[in-house]
Amino acid sequence: QQQQQQQHQQQQRRQRQARPMAETPAAATHYATTNDGVRLAYERAGTTGPVVVLIHGWSGSRKYFCRNIPALAQKCQVYAYDQRFHGHSGSPSHGHHVARLAADLRDFLEALQLTDVTVVGSSMGCAVIWSYVELFNLQRLKQAVFVDQAPLQNRAPDWQLGSKGCYDAATLAALQKTLNESLEAVADGNAEGCLSLPLPEDIMQFLKQETMRCNPHALGQLMADHTQLDWRPLLPLLTLPCLNCVGGCSGVFPLEGCLRVGELAPDCCNVVFSRANHWLYLEQPDDFNRLLLEFLETGNAGRPKREDTA
Repeated sequence: QQQQQQQHQQQQRRQRQARPMAETPAAATHYATTNDGVRLAYERAGTTGPVVVLIHGWSGSRKYFCRNIPALAQKCQVYAYDQRFHGHSGSPSHGHHVARLAADLRDFLEALQLTDVTVVGSSMGCAVIWSYVELFNLQRLKQAVFVDQAPLQNRAPDWQLGSKGCYDAATLAALQKTLNESLEAVADGNAEGCLSLPLPEDIMQFLKQETMRCNPHALGQLMADHTQLDWRPLLPLLTLPCLNCVGGCSGVFPLEGCLRVGELAPDCCNVVFSRANHWLYLEQPDDFNRLLLEFLETGNAGRPKREDTA
């Protein structure tokens, strides 16, 4: 494990040498410190309007929102941070649990004194929000947006709508083995499985570089916790307005699995991006940004329980 840590640090140094075109310009990196001493890297854009906090998924980073932050910042105060083990944030030897990531979110909101926050979670970022609500109720939150995440990744006797790739002990072990052998293979597999619509090549390379910053051992441990958590009992307790965005061509989850989130949460509307995959906010950024801005202004007023976008 020590050798893996050293290799990971060397890899991070190499990645810092390149600054690809896709990176949002002039995005200063700031740091907030959690209650266990881990530094979370974040950036801020926009000076007025509703407060939006963007929470990336497993093996991503805050830079995965590079096609969303500039548009949102025209009307919002946008914060995007790297979760521990990702991007430029700390990578300690402990804390490989979604609940710890939820505590990090709590510490982040408190450190920056953010209130009336709309949290936007992509993939595992959704589970971080759900865990936050379980632990801290609705403190500092106003609304929530979920992007392509089923309430349970593993298969169970009463649930067959979880992850298409990591859904039991055997598939988890296979993923952990690949992570230990080649993080690059995981990064390439992410792009292949999470995209249906083409992205510019510079952004593709940029996303891969961001994944290569991650700690592969930590990713494996974190997935072991994430994939077995069942959020179905919690979702009916979400009393804040929620929007659930689903990739109609998701390579990660069955459509029906992600739709269940919107069906279980009482004030939640499903929006299906019919042509998009797991990274729908990258594939159809204009549509996603417009939808999010509308939700920030009016919530779910007048919105059908389900709608499908072209």
